[in-house]
Amino acid sequence: MSIHHTANEETDQLQYEHYAPRHRAAPKPVAKWKPIVKRAELPKLDSVELTRPTLPPTQPMRPIVPSKPPSFVPLMPPILTAHVVQRRRPLLLPLIAILVSFCATLLFALFLSWQLLSGNAHERGASAVAQVATPTLSIATFPPPTVPPELLIQPWDGKERFTILLLGLDKRPYERGTAFRTDSMILISLDPATRSIGVLSIPRDLYVEIPRDTVIGQSYGFQRINTAYYLGERVREGYGPLLAMQAVQYNLGIRIHDYIVFDFQAVIAAIDAIGGIEIDVPRDIIDREYPDMYTSGYDPLYIRAGRQWMNGELALKYARSRHDSSDFDRARRQQQIIAAIRERILGHEMLPTLLLQASNLWAALNGHVRSGLTLEQWIQLALYAKDVPSENIRYGVLNERYVQSIMWNGMSVLSPNRAVIGNLLVEVFGENYNR
Repeated sequence: MSIHHTANEETDQLQYEHYAPRHRAAPKPVAKWKPIVKRAELPKLDSVELTRPTLPPTQPMRPIVPSKPPSFVPLMPPILTAHVVQRRRPLLLPLIAILVSFCATLLFALFLSWQLLSGNAHERGASAVAQVATPTLSIATFPPPTVPPELLIQPWDGKERFTILLLGLDKRPYERGTAFRTDSMILISLDPATRSIGVLSIPRDLYVEIPRDTVIGQSYGFQRINTAYYLGERVREGYGPLLAMQAVQYNLGIRIHDYIVFDFQAVIAAIDAIGGIEIDVPRDIIDREYPDMYTSGYDPLYIRAGRQWMNGELALKYARSRHDSSDFDRARRQQQIIAAIRERILGHEMLPTLLLQASNLWAALNGHVRSGLTLEQWIQLALYAKDVPSENIRYGVLNERYVQSIMWNGMSVLSPNRAVIGNLLVEVFGENYNR
């Protein structure tokens, strides 16, 4: 029984192995795979001559930009990855060289800029030190003036000629500040030696050289003379009258001692204080576009020819109207008003009363009149002008006979004719006008 059973077991085992399915071996990991293709050996750099490929002259060279591999590319075996890295290494070397050269160029440019800036600063410092250290030669008894002689404004000594510059501002009552252009410029010169007075009107559009600013040293070049006061006030409040006096003195050669600056309201108040004036109007004045003093609109003006009584407001309009006239006509009308004021005060013997009320009038004009003169000096000048005979008062205008039209920077401007303007100055002020 036992032998038979053993034989049957061996037979069953053989039959099972013959008919049972064979089990396959487990697959090897990917890391142990061997490439089917033999790995090619890389050539040695010593035995290979490297040459740079050239392109035809008609085909421009384009930089090689490595493309980014897509995200779905499977991982490569380590052997193949190392092989690809070795093939890409020659492309990274030129890029690294370009970056290094760019950084070196940038550093050199920064270094060169620093050298230039430090050199300029050193030169400026050296020049400043040289200016401070450079000695100036001067004579102790006659030191050089800080202002050129032709611009030096000297005070009046009470004996020689006294010249004052009247500056009427183009300023409306609602406007604030001090920097405004001058609507009128009139020179009044008193000569005690000859007991005479000269009155000269300067057209506001006269194109002259504005002298160098003695405050900050700025040069203004050629401009209309009515901008001198405005430019001076822009530099520093209170400097406008000085620059205007220097501009007139520099271009006309007559010494100026002081100034009076006034606005429209000062003219109205002064004429109303004496009860108005009488003017002989040579011809009708019809000005439909006369500018309103309080708004930006018009205030039509009509004045009939002949003797007309005017209050302060009408007298101001008569002096400022430009309709069918020129700046030369306006200057003559302004001189008419000055003569009428003097005639009104002396003819009605109003001067003693005005002198008693001088302090009140001075306070009423505060803010509308500026001057380098004190109230006492005003009174002295008024007393002096009272005794000058009317025939010794001479009037003049820088009109078309003494100016010439020229083109300057594309504009037609009026320039003083210096060949004949001296004759007018002698006629108005006398032969010693520049002394």
